[in-house]
Amino acid sequence: MENRRRATGNKRRRRRRSPAPPRPASDERRSGLRDSLLRSSLDRTNRNQRRRPPASDRTNLAASQSLAAEDLWSDLPDLLLLSVLDRLPSLRDLFLVASVCRSWRSVFRSYFPSASYGRPPLLILPCVEPEAYQWIEPPRCRLRSPSGPFSSGRSMVPSETLYLTLLGSSYGQLIFGNRVGVVVADAFTGEELRPPILPESHRFYFGALTGPLSSPGSHLLLCDKQSLFLWQVGSSSWKECSFEQHHFFIIGVMAFKDNIFVLSSSETLYSLQFSPSLGVKEFTVPWCGESSSWAVAFGSCSRMVECDGKLMLIRIVPFGDEIDLCFAVYSLDFSGQPTWSKVDNLGDWALFIDMKSNFSISCAHPGRWGGRSNCIYHVDRLFDDWHEFPLDAPTRNIAEIEHPFDFHNLSLINWPSPIWVYPSMLY
Repeated sequence: MENRRRATGNKRRRRRRSPAPPRPASDERRSGLRDSLLRSSLDRTNRNQRRRPPASDRTNLAASQSLAAEDLWSDLPDLLLLSVLDRLPSLRDLFLVASVCRSWRSVFRSYFPSASYGRPPLLILPCVEPEAYQWIEPPRCRLRSPSGPFSSGRSMVPSETLYLTLLGSSYGQLIFGNRVGVVVADAFTGEELRPPILPESHRFYFGALTGPLSSPGSHLLLCDKQSLFLWQVGSSSWKECSFEQHHFFIIGVMAFKDNIFVLSSSETLYSLQFSPSLGVKEFTVPWCGESSSWAVAFGSCSRMVECDGKLMLIRIVPFGDEIDLCFAVYSLDFSGQPTWSKVDNLGDWALFIDMKSNFSISCAHPGRWGGRSNCIYHVDRLFDDWHEFPLDAPTRNIAEIEHPFDFHNLSLINWPSPIWVYPSMLY
């Protein structure tokens, strides 16, 4: 009876409430549409949950599919994979292939010694303001390849290292320095090696490696105006050699046939001696039909390069109001008395030089990637592109230039400046 009274009271209270205003037709349509969408979404979610396997099963399925795909690619015969690698024109493509799976990386490691054969080096391009030629903050460098000029990458050298002065490049390593110390940085990975700090402050203008960092007996060579400093990689001390009596300015170092040759600004060749004490010995090399005194008088810039098993020297002479360039190539002939002989044709080879680094590069079979044989690829500090100078094209004879542009310090062009490099792992 009491429950019946409560129900009657509730009905009376409900009757006393004022009725709610009628809902507009548009609101009713929106509400109905929202309810319909909600119901369909819930139905779809329930169906997906019924179809989907548990999370653990999905993880196992994805892992098994990944392993199956890796096994599928890794089962390719090594000879077939080497054939594919041999047909890739770009170093960038090679590294992408090597990142597919472990078995491909192991095959690529065995392919390292010949990976640079028939492939051009990469160009390190500092990101700078076009007119002022100063770093765009933060400092960084791009990578370009002549075989794929529209594809680019990035060098991983840290920004704080790029702020230092570039002393040179060798075997895929960039050598930076200031009055405090020296940093050797991998041009691509950015991995750094810091030699021991010298006891005194020096103003170095040149730096080079005598061999790859991984090779036994590799040394780092630094020069200031009075001395040559040598550090064996992995050791804890430096050796110093004074060359004030020679009065030369080092512009190049090249390891060739069990010798380490040092080239001075006067185009005099020296041999670096390690025993019984550190020193340099002049390597007398006459010029076949020409003289080096002309080059010294007018400020030519020379580069050494190993090409087709020969030690070559490239003369770069700027001249004219717009600073045109003239090139001449010479080969060191060891058949008798060592002599510099003029080279008129490089054959199926191309040379890559820049105005900052001291490490020029040669490349065989440039036609494989669309390049030109018997050609010099030169990059200038003021441009983000390279220029081709075929040796068989009509050009000025280097000895006929009467008034070359007086530019003695081409090797001291300020950093940042574009440079050619091969990855260190290829040496």
